[in-house]
Amino acid sequence: MLAKIFLKPYSALLFINNPYAGAILLLATFLNPSVAISGLISVVATIAFAEFISLREEYLNKGFYLYNSLLVGMGIGYIFSPTLISIFLTIILSFFTFVFSFVLNRLFWTYRVPILSLPFSIITIISYLASISYRDFFTKSSHTLFDINLPLFLSSYLKALGTIFFIPSAVMGLIIVFIILYFSRIMFVLSIIGFYFGVFLHSFLIGSFIKALNDIYSFNYILVAIALGGIFLLPTIRNFLIALIGVSLSVVIEDAIHTLFSFYHIPVYTLPFNMVVIAFVFILYLIGYKEFNYYIKETPEKSLSSYLSHIFRFGNDLVKISPPFSGKWSVYQAFDDEWTHKGDYKYAYDFVITKDKKSYRGDGLELSDYYAFGESILSPVNGYVIDCRHDLKDNPIGVVDRVNNWGNYIIIKADQGFFVEISHLMQYSLNVKVGDYVYVNSILAKCGNSGYSPEPHIHIQVQYYGILGSFTKYFVFEKYYKENRLLFNSLPKKGEEIENVIADKSMISRFTFIIGDRFTYEIFKNNKKLKDFTITVKMNDTGEFYFEDEDKNRLYFYTSNYLFYFYNYEGKRNSFLKWFFILAAKIPLVNKQDIKYQDYLPLYLLCGKIKQTFIEFLSSFSKNKYKYPVCYKFSYLKISSEKGEVALGAFNKGFVSLKFKDFLLKIKSEEN
Repeated sequence: MLAKIFLKPYSALLFINNPYAGAILLLATFLNPSVAISGLISVVATIAFAEFISLREEYLNKGFYLYNSLLVGMGIGYIFSPTLISIFLTIILSFFTFVFSFVLNRLFWTYRVPILSLPFSIITIISYLASISYRDFFTKSSHTLFDINLPLFLSSYLKALGTIFFIPSAVMGLIIVFIILYFSRIMFVLSIIGFYFGVFLHSFLIGSFIKALNDIYSFNYILVAIALGGIFLLPTIRNFLIALIGVSLSVVIEDAIHTLFSFYHIPVYTLPFNMVVIAFVFILYLIGYKEFNYYIKETPEKSLSSYLSHIFRFGNDLVKISPPFSGKWSVYQAFDDEWTHKGDYKYAYDFVITKDKKSYRGDGLELSDYYAFGESILSPVNGYVIDCRHDLKDNPIGVVDRVNNWGNYIIIKADQGFFVEISHLMQYSLNVKVGDYVYVNSILAKCGNSGYSPEPHIHIQVQYYGILGSFTKYFVFEKYYKENRLLFNSLPKKGEEIENVIADKSMISRFTFIIGDRFTYEIFKNNKKLKDFTITVKMNDTGEFYFEDEDKNRLYFYTSNYLFYFYNYEGKRNSFLKWFFILAAKIPLVNKQDIKYQDYLPLYLLCGKIKQTFIEFLSSFSKNKYKYPVCYKFSYLKISSEKGEVALGAFNKGFVSLKFKDFLLKIKSEEN
């Protein structure tokens, strides 16, 4: 554990969290022994100080507490050879850098702003100003490095990478290139584009391409491009453009700071990178930027994979509601339809009940002739009733109320913050009042014909505000049946008949797992038993539930009020556990026969490493490249697809058996 802590800051300078990469980079710093020794002293001193003041957990989890101290140490080693005085200064400044990093992180994290290497930049300014008074006590460090001769156009890029570790050497740059390329192709491409874009822009501004290539602070362009193009923002075309804007700003800021600092011979170091990235991350987080990377993974590829998998499977950036009825209803009007759903009120749906393509029986002259009249209206969301009315009379057929267009209505503020209005309710049919909390599919009222309504129907819309007549907002229906298909996060077309999804409580109970549940399966291949396989239900420190097998592979799951689903797998590619995800990615908790639905599986479950790498890279430029649809058929106690088949328990929890390829996993025992 201590070795991983010790190596973490070295790889973290490249936005990588890997001890092996850290070990290689540590060894590579010995290209300049002074830099390497001072860096080691700073890391050891910081760990010792953190232990001394009992902040172990903080520096274990937060790599920037250590890498800022590492940068300070390497910076001192770059300028001064190790002596008792320089070592003392390294230790003292490492202590303060750690404390300063802790303080800045607490201040910044409210707005999800990273401190990056800002503590290093500020402490460096302090140390260099102080060193003016101490210069007689220090020995200048030698910068003679082992290097190779390469064309300037290439060596400048490699030396810029090496300068991140205070070793402006093409050899160091090559080592860094191989590490970056191994872990992330996106980061590698961003580093190249960021560097040369910055250099060309800088050469245009200063009038010398050679001078721009030799600029010792051009590594800032690389760091800005990687940070904005793939780390704090998702790696997409839009964010690549934002990254280039950030690189452009860093060019100007670098020149400005260099001019200011040159009077005292203070190096610029990473200050342009910090100023640009912190500013961009701050503003984009505040405005709720859609492609902000809220859950940073190990690499840009993994962050993008997680994001795309989630939006394709769950549509997480959409406003989602349930249909406001039970049984089968037909779409009378959809979005932007030919009658009343126009302009600012176009995002609304009208529903009626039809039989033999008619919404009424007989001549349809009486309200009671209409199949929808008097039918229950269900809540489409969980939330509070904030406004309602039900004193208006239901209009006779052929008559409309032009004064009270909305008729009787109810407005609910959903837990997610948006508002839902349902109109044309039956007179005196409301079951709730203002202030009541309602749940999805709870009965609210009955369908009527009040207001401007040509016939009994349900009108539903999502609004920006909680007032009657507010402008409408785009939404989708979270789930519904259309014939024998179960659709998620979709919208039916005009004239289509759909049915609400009502959960089966017995199914919910059979897929509600608790910590400690254990399931043992017998594994057969071609009818020959291989071994037993046991999975256990556990929970991590963030409250996520997962199955874990004997090899510590993890499969994360969630149970909603109508759906059980897997959403993340961590472990070996050949684990049997991942097949639970592949064969039963989503399980509708309903009592239905022979319904079909589609899901989009993460690529890492199905593709080899090379193909996955290629597709993830292309997905940065076209999101649809990531889509891998799998069609499932659900028959209450069985789920089947082209990948295999899963049998569900009729009375016991979870999965009875799984069939795929030549394998069969059959339940042996269940322990609660």
